[in-house]
Amino acid sequence: MHSTYLKKVKDMKKDENQLKAFYSNNNTVVKAGPGSGKTTVLTLKIMKLLNEKIKYPRGLACLTFNKEAVKEFTTRLFDLGYVRRSNVFLGTVHAFCIAEVIAPYAHLYNYGIPLPLKIVSNKTKEQLFNDVVSNLGYSNNSVKILDMDKERTSNIEGLSSIEVNSYDIPLNVAKEFEKKLHTMGMVDFVDIVNYATVLIQKEEYVRKCIEAKFPWLLIDEYQDLGKPLHEIVLSLFYNTNIKIFAVGDPDQSIYGFTGARPAYLNELSSAPNITPIKLTTNYRSHQDIINASIIGLNKERNYISGKTFNKEAEFHFIACEEELDDQYSEVVNQIIPECQQKGIPLDEICVLVQGKRQIKDLGNVLDEKDIPYYISKFEFKRSDTVNWLEKCASWVVSKTNESFNDLSDYWINLLKSHNYFISQERIIIERKKLYVLLESSYKYNNSLRKWLKYMISNLGLYDILKESTIYPDEIDNLKTLLSVTLEGRFNDYDIKRFSNLGKPVNQITISTRHSSKGLEFEVVVMLGMEKGTFPYFLNEGNSAKLNEERRVFFVCVSRAKRICYLLRSKRYKKKTKYGLKTFSLNPSPFWIELQQNIHT
Repeated sequence: MHSTYLKKVKDMKKDENQLKAFYSNNNTVVKAGPGSGKTTVLTLKIMKLLNEKIKYPRGLACLTFNKEAVKEFTTRLFDLGYVRRSNVFLGTVHAFCIAEVIAPYAHLYNYGIPLPLKIVSNKTKEQLFNDVVSNLGYSNNSVKILDMDKERTSNIEGLSSIEVNSYDIPLNVAKEFEKKLHTMGMVDFVDIVNYATVLIQKEEYVRKCIEAKFPWLLIDEYQDLGKPLHEIVLSLFYNTNIKIFAVGDPDQSIYGFTGARPAYLNELSSAPNITPIKLTTNYRSHQDIINASIIGLNKERNYISGKTFNKEAEFHFIACEEELDDQYSEVVNQIIPECQQKGIPLDEICVLVQGKRQIKDLGNVLDEKDIPYYISKFEFKRSDTVNWLEKCASWVVSKTNESFNDLSDYWINLLKSHNYFISQERIIIERKKLYVLLESSYKYNNSLRKWLKYMISNLGLYDILKESTIYPDEIDNLKTLLSVTLEGRFNDYDIKRFSNLGKPVNQITISTRHSSKGLEFEVVVMLGMEKGTFPYFLNEGNSAKLNEERRVFFVCVSRAKRICYLLRSKRYKKKTKYGLKTFSLNPSPFWIELQQNIHT
């Protein structure tokens, strides 16, 4: 047994709820509060099942929210001594639906699934959506793609008793959009999950095959995954002997615009024959930070800190005079220098803003002051191909960083999946060519742009991905990546920095509120804390949306270990039909609630 695994299990014995989840042999729902070690529990659970419970050739499936989470998850498993074996699936819901449901079984039934799967590009999808909206006589402002896709995911039938409201305009657009998309012989990612859900719900043979392969199904971040995944889980839970192990936190359900709802995790947790477990010890934050986050949530939670601090928690409420510009100035001229004087490194500081525009504006101010910063979201997607290039860069930097076999396996599979005939002899040739190419690419290690151009050209990636039905947006994505190495914030990157994407090094982090989930810092700085801004004024009269904004605030505050700054501006200029007017804005109700409770 791997020493790291044994040490982690020993450490877990200090937390009886973590231990209970680890040893549970029943269907289990773990509600894990912020900083409570949910990923540790889940990865150790997987190792225990594979080492002790599940005999080869059977395996397990673990589904998580996005590719970045899969990458982190897989890295942690290898650190625990995980050895690859067949019939173990670690990936996203979309990848599971394609690889484990649609690819092996869809051709056996007539559910109108266009086969072989041809995934529509984002550009084509947007054009088709706009055409449908126009043809139905709706205005461009009446419905967005997100509204349509939410309708498509939320209205799937199944076993859940959670009521879902339907809206006529996005529903009408959704029906016409799907009709036209399928006539083109194409699908999108919403289709893929919905089709897989129907196959699992309707076909006993499909369920039996999945059960034979995967006696355990584990799900991370359950609260983020929406109704189709919930219906898949309920169908497998009630109609097979598959054991379910779901981890999540209803209080961190903040993606309602995609159809995710905290009620789905609560429904599963209260199902018969489910063992509910709560992780209530926070190993990240000071108790005062924990208490402050709960104030924002406006619900009773019995979270306690499991970490000892030799300093008190700090809360700073700063009212600036005008506009966000004054808040940016406060961050760069006062807050960051103040933190540095306290010995807090830049990579322990995170600034949370409303959206992409504020990220760009704050970035410009930081550039002027030569303060290095890291943005948690990029202009390009960290797709499978980009992740592979990151790993290639890491291998070029040091051959001990990555497995060349894994790199070459991805390359061979990419060629195979794009209709390249690969004989055994060709596999050997391609592996050798890749090895030689990677070694020769070191001459460009000081320039990410030159290295990427060299790799893309010599691999022939554009030719391979041209008209790809698997990665229809990948050429555009690679071109976007190249563009930010020319005139964006990657223009001075070497390949070592590229290989460490996702890891700020002596940089402050800028993130949107929604993208902050999963992050942690000594200091969290929250901007835009005015009434009407956060929560957004249109959400104040909608209880469901207001509650979600409360959960967003809970997530933001709970990113902090010890220090939290809240900034607002007293006045903003806004365009009106009478010209530019100055308006006075009150503090956010979240600001008021927190300030009143901390100062009492």
